[in-house]
Amino acid sequence: MNRSSSAQQYIKRGLISQTDLEFLAELDPSPNQKYLPFIIKYYLANVDLDQLRNRISEYDALLNRSQVVIKDIHSFKSFQQLDLYVQELNNISSTKGLKRLIKKDAEIILDTDDIFIVRPQSHEASCLYGAGTKWCTTAKNHVHWERYFYDYLMTFYYIQVRSDEIKKKLPEDSWKLAVAVFPNGRMRVYDAADHHKTSDDGFMYPFVTLDNFFKPLGIDKSIFVPKGMDERMDDLISHKTEEGTTKLDLSRTGITQIPDNIGNMAQLDRLILSENKIRILPESIGKLSNLKTLYLFHNELTSLPESLGNMTGLQYLGLSGNTHIPKRIIRELKTKLPATRIYMK
Repeated sequence: MNRSSSAQQYIKRGLISQTDLEFLAELDPSPNQKYLPFIIKYYLANVDLDQLRNRISEYDALLNRSQVVIKDIHSFKSFQQLDLYVQELNNISSTKGLKRLIKKDAEIILDTDDIFIVRPQSHEASCLYGAGTKWCTTAKNHVHWERYFYDYLMTFYYIQVRSDEIKKKLPEDSWKLAVAVFPNGRMRVYDAADHHKTSDDGFMYPFVTLDNFFKPLGIDKSIFVPKGMDERMDDLISHKTEEGTTKLDLSRTGITQIPDNIGNMAQLDRLILSENKIRILPESIGKLSNLKTLYLFHNELTSLPESLGNMTGLQYLGLSGNTHIPKRIIRELKTKLPATRIYMK
């Protein structure tokens, strides 16, 4: 769908008028109105129009001068993120300064004279620290990074060998390595040429075990753990909201809490949170007016939010395996949601 068609969808849905569209189009500094859907989105979110126009104009100017790393404005998960990004870039006068900004999206795990290990947490950081490799997560297009990071929920570690002594023991392609860790802790290792070196996830029979592979580097595989899902939830939900995701399956991911921004996923119609350790759901879950299925089987819920009783469009609610929810709450919920099939056994 092109940008013009995307903007027209707002009219078809009755969110703006043709007059509004023409007015907002005048705020777009680009010749092909590529920013218009972004402008409409945050106009509807009540962002100040002067601030919106100014930030987009500044971003467009920076883009035309090749001073931005994020080249698609729709990659920003909120207007506040764009606002901060533009303001910081306006205060940066060198490429070195830009790299310092990107480095905020990475966590340094080990930094010695022999070995450097970093955990990138954005596509831009992945490109910076994975420069010179053939990893798809470092490609200019962010599609691969987002699929692995947000859909497969993988955690990445990039290893750079610094010591000449260690380098002598390794082929040159292994002077940079990527460790891809699945949510369950299983991992795969790739060299700079993107050749699979070893794994413990059954991807292929390894010629060398993980322990033996890391031994010449002087590191232990225990360094490489999946980033906790609770830490990732805010960012994950923001990303899925931006994508307009309609189904979200986070079962068996070890999460213990659901952040308030779950209520922003207006298009969500199926939410699966089964087999985790969730004790409390936020009241904002009641904002999911399009939700038809909510599965919470086998968690540790002790109560349910009041707003759940307002979700009259809910067709299926799975609660079995949550033995600490008072029966009184279930009875009240059945009264409020007579058309909802509630699974309790």
